[in-house]
Amino acid sequence: MSTDNAPQFIPKRITPTPEQVAIQTAQKKVVLIDANAGAAKTTTLALRLAEALHRGRAPERMLALVFTEAARVALRQRLLEVGVPLGVVKRLVIDTFDAFAAKVLLQLENMQVAFMRSDEELRPVAWEALEVVSEKYAHRYPLEINTTNGAIAEFLKLQLRTKARLDFQNPDFESNSLDDNLELLGMSRTHYLWLREYEALRGADTGDIQFRAPFDATYDLVRMLDGDEPLRQQLPAFQIIVADELHDLNEASFRLLTMLIRRGNAFFCGAGDKDQVIYTWSGADHRFLRQRFEQEFPALQRLPLTASYRYGPQLAQAVGVLKNKVSVSALSRATHIDVLEYDHAQPQACSAQLIAALEHAHAGTTAILLRDRDQAIRVETALFQSGIAYGLVDMNSYLLSLEVLMLRGMVAIARKDLHAIKSGPRRGEILEALVAFAEIPFTRTELQQAKADVANYPDLLEGFLTNQLAKSHNQDKAALTLAAVDYLRALPADALAGDALQHIFGLMQLEQTARRIYVDPAQARVVARSLHGFIAVCREAGVALGGFAGWLGEMEEAVTVSTGKAKLVIACIDQIKGLEYNHVILPYLAVDEFPRSKTDPLEEENRFYVAATRARDRLTLLTPQDPAWRSRYIAALQLKNKIVAPRA
Repeated sequence: MSTDNAPQFIPKRITPTPEQVAIQTAQKKVVLIDANAGAAKTTTLALRLAEALHRGRAPERMLALVFTEAARVALRQRLLEVGVPLGVVKRLVIDTFDAFAAKVLLQLENMQVAFMRSDEELRPVAWEALEVVSEKYAHRYPLEINTTNGAIAEFLKLQLRTKARLDFQNPDFESNSLDDNLELLGMSRTHYLWLREYEALRGADTGDIQFRAPFDATYDLVRMLDGDEPLRQQLPAFQIIVADELHDLNEASFRLLTMLIRRGNAFFCGAGDKDQVIYTWSGADHRFLRQRFEQEFPALQRLPLTASYRYGPQLAQAVGVLKNKVSVSALSRATHIDVLEYDHAQPQACSAQLIAALEHAHAGTTAILLRDRDQAIRVETALFQSGIAYGLVDMNSYLLSLEVLMLRGMVAIARKDLHAIKSGPRRGEILEALVAFAEIPFTRTELQQAKADVANYPDLLEGFLTNQLAKSHNQDKAALTLAAVDYLRALPADALAGDALQHIFGLMQLEQTARRIYVDPAQARVVARSLHGFIAVCREAGVALGGFAGWLGEMEEAVTVSTGKAKLVIACIDQIKGLEYNHVILPYLAVDEFPRSKTDPLEEENRFYVAATRARDRLTLLTPQDPAWRSRYIAALQLKNKIVAPRA
């Protein structure tokens, strides 16, 4: 950048703030933007690029990296909006980290590698790898072979996290014993062997890559370049590099970024909010923004971006106090904050208060943001009972969760009424849920054929399950499952479903089962909460076993999947970063609901910050009346004009 510190680029339609001008014209080689939520990070990075262009930098020597395709499109749009001509924007290199890595690999490898984008495409490879594990190691080690879609999804999530963190690149990894590596990685023997065989099928061990999945390009490129300085010299050399959403950085993407900065001795400007680090499950870590950049580039300059263009002064002040940082609003309009209290001793009180809050909803989209999917049970049930339509954002209804489908299947077998579940594919999903929780080992072919048969011929379900349980290697679990079916079958049609399912929960030891079949202990706890919540809702509804299938079927028909146009949506907080809504409702702000125990306190606080800062016009917080049960976040906001509604 030129030593002239006055801005040379004058944008269209906006007048940059002093903070934005300081970033636009910063002279340090490495600049980090400490940005607040909604503070126009992307626009500010566009100004930085436009300034460099105006000072004579060639567009082809400028690189912009982001983490998602939506962010890539947004940066291109902001460049056009501030006045960079379309022809120039097209000459800039604007890519996701992984897409950029794939292009570099194409040049280095001189061959096109197949890309598998979805879990559906990857599932057959994961199945094949698991079958290899079973063939090679079942006679040597006790293994947990689970071929259900849920198990495959958990595995694919695990392999992505392992690569993002470069877990297998630990210097001691190859020389360690297997047991030492299992302890180092914190994973089961089955998953460790599964990962190794999956990577062998992918060709990662030999370098003869057969396919890449999301994030594999970044992982493969960093592994290739790490420790090979001559090869790193073949990286493209950029003069200007910018990167957005740095709070999503993981080890692999951080190493790639630092290599690129050093390769061209580039001017770098990156934006992130350390208080939005919530994706640790995929390798994200607040230490990249807080420490690692400064360790790599000690002379870097930090510049703030404090003014939010999303929410008003009240919310800006509250989240500033929460996170102990400067936080202001660039808007004159207010974002109202309501705190509505409920009786924690009454299970339905929070959802009832939520319904009352919706009666006063204003124009625009309202989002009910959940700490995790188990909280959807009471929320969805209350909305259904109140006749309120809603959509779901990147999540399924609780009625379609694996654990609830399993309970539906148990009742259907005992009542011999799987016909009551009208959807053939749903009957197949119920079979898969039963297989997962009964821990029946299946080959991929067997499971797919069984699902197809039951989808078309529901009467086959009972005999199929009984036969498979009889052949199961885990006869203790098989006996418990058969005992549960016998128990349900002996009950009359007017027996209360909630009481019956509570007995099944204990008899089948479902909480312990969840801990075995889910890789992530936090997800196992969510499943246990979900089961408890569903059983409680059944009890409160007073539904009998004879009417159980029809009751759930009626609810299922009422559920719609959001197309982005629903006025009321339900979403989990981890799925909505980058989105915003006119009205945000946060229910269950109670002890062990939010924040949750056995979670990282900083990440939990970040999650609350992310949720609260999605609101544009109104934020509604639902919390217990009893201060002893109230989430600590309520006090941490230090609200001066708290509005406490009467109990709904």
